[in-house]
Amino acid sequence: MVSRSGELVTREELRQEIWNDNTNVDFELGVNRCIRRIRATLLDDADSPRYIETVPRVGYRFIAPVRCIPEPQSDASLPAPKQAGHEPDTAVAEAGEADLAARPAPDAGEPRSEQGEQPRSSPLPQARSRVMLWSAVALIFVAAGYGSYRWWRGQEVELSANYTVLPFTSDAGIAAGPSFSPDGREIAYCWNGTHQDNFDIYLRETGSQRVRRLTSSPEADYSPAWSPDGRSIAFCRGSGHENSAIWLISLANGAERKLAELQWDAAPGSRYLTWSPDSKRIVYAGSATDERVNGLFELDVATSSIQRLTSAQRGATDLHPAFAPDGRRVAFARDIGSGVSRIWILPMKQDGGADGDPVMLELPGFESATSSRPVWTPDSRYLVFSSNRMGQAALWLVQPSHGAKPRSLAALGAGNIDAAISSRGQLALVRQHLDVDIYQLDVDLLRRGLSSAPKPVLNSTQMESNPQVSPDGSKIAMESNRGGFREIWTANTDSTNLTQVTNLMNPISGSPAWSPDGRRIAFDSRVGGVPGIYVVSAQGGTADALTTAETAGVVPTWSPDGAWIYYSSGRSGRSEVWRIASTGGAAKQVSQNGGFSPVIAHNRLVYAANQARVTTLRELNLNTNEETNLATEVMRRDYCPSGDGVYYIGPSASGRYPLKFLASNLKPAQSIFEFTAQPAEGMSLSPDGHVLYYGQSEKSGSDLLLVQDFWKN
Repeated sequence: MVSRSGELVTREELRQEIWNDNTNVDFELGVNRCIRRIRATLLDDADSPRYIETVPRVGYRFIAPVRCIPEPQSDASLPAPKQAGHEPDTAVAEAGEADLAARPAPDAGEPRSEQGEQPRSSPLPQARSRVMLWSAVALIFVAAGYGSYRWWRGQEVELSANYTVLPFTSDAGIAAGPSFSPDGREIAYCWNGTHQDNFDIYLRETGSQRVRRLTSSPEADYSPAWSPDGRSIAFCRGSGHENSAIWLISLANGAERKLAELQWDAAPGSRYLTWSPDSKRIVYAGSATDERVNGLFELDVATSSIQRLTSAQRGATDLHPAFAPDGRRVAFARDIGSGVSRIWILPMKQDGGADGDPVMLELPGFESATSSRPVWTPDSRYLVFSSNRMGQAALWLVQPSHGAKPRSLAALGAGNIDAAISSRGQLALVRQHLDVDIYQLDVDLLRRGLSSAPKPVLNSTQMESNPQVSPDGSKIAMESNRGGFREIWTANTDSTNLTQVTNLMNPISGSPAWSPDGRRIAFDSRVGGVPGIYVVSAQGGTADALTTAETAGVVPTWSPDGAWIYYSSGRSGRSEVWRIASTGGAAKQVSQNGGFSPVIAHNRLVYAANQARVTTLRELNLNTNEETNLATEVMRRDYCPSGDGVYYIGPSASGRYPLKFLASNLKPAQSIFEFTAQPAEGMSLSPDGHVLYYGQSEKSGSDLLLVQDFWKN
């Protein structure tokens, strides 16, 4: 900065000068510390600087005058005075405040030295003192930078290989959304109750078994956030996008107050709220009541005024905001769709509002993963987040700086989808339990008024879902994580001959679809973070990419003649149905008013679309191009066409999920069965139309676990 006095030196230039690309430190905090040390040594003031001026979010400028003086010479080598002189090329920094003693004005009658200075009776001691002073200043800069580097190297956290992870909740159902009290002695969380029929907020001390129910609304209460002043808890309430809101409950008297209306569907497993450290503002994820663009918003608790902080691009969703304890940044996840999400950092002003644009963390090796739910360590230096980078959800630790490499918290176990960290360094984590098996149901008997009960086809302790029956009815293709990563597998319909077809070791590969001849399987995967369609031999082997980054998409289905593959793509700005030749090439848009998850049977393309925030079912006749609206309120991807209609699952009512059949004559849909366990996404009909194959959640829930000594401040 001194050598470029008066010029702007960016923070990135400082990073490159002090730390190389392989250094894993929190650069933002490190350079701030360097500047503070230099200012303290020079008695400089950041608000009224004499030496170093801060250019917010960009860099710094050395503003003190800098003069060039010669290097010192011995007495013997001092030149004789001359009448005229010139400025030397050698530059040594000389700041204005350093030359505290005013020099006498040069006498026009006396000769000037070669360096342009008036000769004095004792030039060498003064030259030595100036050089010593500026050498000291230079050493301050070097020492501050190197000292900070050494300090940060010494402060890199050491991860334990043997954390003591103890159960905190063990009740049946879903416990989620932990939030510590400011002193770390209690945890607020949501739980769907003894009968798993409604979410409420509960409190429990970390050293006690006593649980206290905080809310008792007939609506779902979830995503609790304890205010830093300890006086209240903010939470979300509502079971649909039309009646959701942020509420505040006083811990002194239990009084509730609605803070703001929201636009989202309830998802109790997600985290939507975070407090500013001064307890004056809440940052939340959602959409404004008069807009459909998702993003982060900031709510003033006292006035209920709201300002937008981020705007996710169309098709993306901003989720899981987390204020840093120092109030300078908010971390959040941006879901770009198709199972890929990234961690972003938003700089914040101390008095509210964003202090710049959000920046995505470049995490090497996580481009194809779902990375979400970030939380800060108490010192605001690190983030803990959940990712399925290695197949199953697990927690990772990273410094939110350029090029930092996440470190696995494998010692905490697998299946961890969320976490909270107290001011005392305790860690509460959310461990999900998910077991999905494949069942079959004789729908022909049901439609004829006879009884039929689900029968298991494939079951394990892992996940098997999205079953698709082969054209000859002898095999099932499915997605399963029984090998660690979610891959494509096949098995006979009698449960024998289980075979792994793909081995991409990518976080998510799924949505299998048989070619009409049964020799190939199309599926989707997220290689390099780009959702794409791939084709592999039904016997296994190397998968070939069908789409490119320009034609990317998910959920393929074959045309009856095998010439085309239809799929979902958001390349137009929203999800639509597209088609591409089964040999590759250019893609063509098919739907015009939104569409996803296409399924083809008997020359009929059935797909879902969002209309007024409700999932509707549509049909396109591939022979006539005639489009028909079939049904509203359909569970996403739980439908399949038959020769004379379409089967689909409607929304849950009191924990039951109705299976309906809509005949081709569009008479009112007939409820033919009720599932008592939640179906998983995806279903398929046998070629003769008699048997329906589907995935069913055998075990679905989550517990809270506690680590007392996770972080040492």
